[in-house]
Amino acid sequence: MKKTLLFVLFTILTIYPSYSQTSTETFETESHSSPNLTDNGVVFNIISHSSVFDIQANYPGTGWNGTSIDNRYIDNSNSSGANASFSIKTTSNLFKVNRFWIFLSNSALNQNVTGTLTVTGKLSGVTKFTQTKSTGFATSLGSTNGYTFIDMTNLNGQNYSNIVIDELLITLGGNYTYAGLDAFTWVKDSGVVLGINDEEFKNTFKFYPNPAQSRVFVEANTLTNALLQIFDINGHELKSQKIDNTSSINIDDLQSGIYLFKISSQEGTATQRIVKN
Repeated sequence: MKKTLLFVLFTILTIYPSYSQTSTETFETESHSSPNLTDNGVVFNIISHSSVFDIQANYPGTGWNGTSIDNRYIDNSNSSGANASFSIKTTSNLFKVNRFWIFLSNSALNQNVTGTLTVTGKLSGVTKFTQTKSTGFATSLGSTNGYTFIDMTNLNGQNYSNIVIDELLITLGGNYTYAGLDAFTWVKDSGVVLGINDEEFKNTFKFYPNPAQSRVFVEANTLTNALLQIFDINGHELKSQKIDNTSSINIDDLQSGIYLFKISSQEGTATQRIVKN
């Protein structure tokens, strides 16, 4: 009986793998002044919209990993200014944001000023959520080294931790002109990841039209034993069918939104985002 139960459990775990992987980036292994970071095998770009943000490693003991002081983080110490803004963005994965810690102040590192923090999540350039927080910020170093906890499960009373995005946008307002972001906790969807070689394979075929209404066509140079799968933005498989070099799939039954079309064949695997109108 015990061996039977163990076999059943093993079978279930084999058939239904976990799609979510939670990771916390504390930036301690990242390079000073780098405009990108790598965590859990995923490369994120730090995109500066206003003021210049990158990895800061010149001031040991000024970070916060969520439980204790650390040494590296993202900040704009070289060019703080009004309405400073940056994004953490990846083009090879979708992710969810769980929480992060942020140090907010004016250019003189005075935290006892008034200001706002706007947190926005985007997917393929489309805003999925946005919230502006204006109270509850740390005004001194205190027990968290001056960092404020931003909990995406309860930001202004709303839970945004289950929304899939590819870009987290941070924008300062009011008297806040400097920000240091640390202990970035996010969730990786391993079911819809593009590998390093996938981009080369992706260039050998095309999906059209995009956006689509009722049917999506696939044209490829060479596909051998190919499978087309459609996932929602949470990584759940909705449809699948075998395809060849010229195929199509009906999407009339899908609601309007963004979907992930994944091709797997002997030549490689790749994923394309398709918008259903």
